[in-house]
Amino acid sequence: MSVYDIIQELNLENGSNYKMDVLRKHKDNQLLQRVLKMTYDKVDFTYGVTMKNVSTDVEYKTINRTLASALDVLENDFAKRKVTGNDALYKIGEMLNQLSDEDGDVIKKILTRDLRINMGRSNINKVFKGLIVKPVYMRCGLFGKGKKSKINPEGSFVQLKADGTYREFTVENGVPICNSRSGESYDYPVIYQTLETYPDGHYIGELTVMRDGAILDRATGNGLINSSEPPHDSIVLDLWDYVTLEEYTNAANKIKGTTPYHKRFAKLTEIVGYSTASDHPGYVRVIETHIVDTVAEALAHCARWMEAGLEGAIWKDRDAIFRDGTSPQQEKLKLEIDADVRITGFKPGTIGTKREGKIGSIEYATDDAKVKGYASGFTDAELDDMDARREELMGMVMTLTCSDITRGRSNEHYALSHPRFVELRTDKTETDTLERIMETKQMAMAVGN
Repeated sequence: MSVYDIIQELNLENGSNYKMDVLRKHKDNQLLQRVLKMTYDKVDFTYGVTMKNVSTDVEYKTINRTLASALDVLENDFAKRKVTGNDALYKIGEMLNQLSDEDGDVIKKILTRDLRINMGRSNINKVFKGLIVKPVYMRCGLFGKGKKSKINPEGSFVQLKADGTYREFTVENGVPICNSRSGESYDYPVIYQTLETYPDGHYIGELTVMRDGAILDRATGNGLINSSEPPHDSIVLDLWDYVTLEEYTNAANKIKGTTPYHKRFAKLTEIVGYSTASDHPGYVRVIETHIVDTVAEALAHCARWMEAGLEGAIWKDRDAIFRDGTSPQQEKLKLEIDADVRITGFKPGTIGTKREGKIGSIEYATDDAKVKGYASGFTDAELDDMDARREELMGMVMTLTCSDITRGRSNEHYALSHPRFVELRTDKTETDTLERIMETKQMAMAVGN
């Protein structure tokens, strides 16, 4: 049975057990295994071309090629980047002209990375163990959470947690390609012009959109990046890691890495050249990074970034190795300070929004009158409930959480940075004082020391 016919058989029913039974029936079909791997394995196979710009309009077909020989071309010429650009598009069109309609359909599905069989990598691997290699992705652990950090603070790295879209760029023989964390392929021609001069390796970072010298907010920027027509002249790549091709492959095969992070980062800065975001030297740069010796120093940078409206920070052990999965040697930092304050008023919602005529935010103050401001972070249901009982709530104590406590130059009082509602405190009649909140902040920043 041909691979095309097996694909049709797989789609006769939609149950996962049925589909795996079909694969088991054809478990000795090496060509089927090859097609499955070349479609869904985005670690071992990337082609640098999609069907989007391939011309398939031909007056007649010259069928003189087998599916197996077409797979050879994809593996040897495309996956190894021997053919790129317009030459690659032409070669795909020429090859499709030499295949039967059924085999050509399989090749098109391989290039779109979807055989349309409604099966994921895990179920395919249950039949063909280890056939599809999972994309490598090193996640961060979470700071705190009741456990002692495994990061050695001395000489550790704290980096801005970019508020954009994760991307991984691979450069091999001067040809860059880009994949998401799930292995989807993307093209960024302006960024590629810089990367094609870089040494072979994997460059890991995040894309944001810069307009008028400022980074657009996450929702707006990511929407543009993921649109059908990304603003390539405004997309910036901030990198934080460089991994050699060999070490990346080792990680995919669960072989422990050997190069500590401080050496990988030094190599990255040597390749890219380090500059801060405000310098904006070009489309590729190194993420803002600071070397610290205590978690308090790391949290201070985190608080500064969060105060500027950014997401937070990543804290890394200088000797962290590259690995697939969650790394205990790098953690997301998010400074959180709880404060008990008193409800002193209600600010109306903005005219023209769904909060018009209702509560928009809650005015608060501490009893020593040294901390004042407005809190948000309520759900619509919470605000609607509060709206219905304003008189009852006036003067009640509530707990807020924030990323810092600061005082503006023109203010005599302090304010909580980005305060968010936690709960009403019917069990408390007194608020925290400025002194108490400052002590809480110092305690939060000293965690892990």
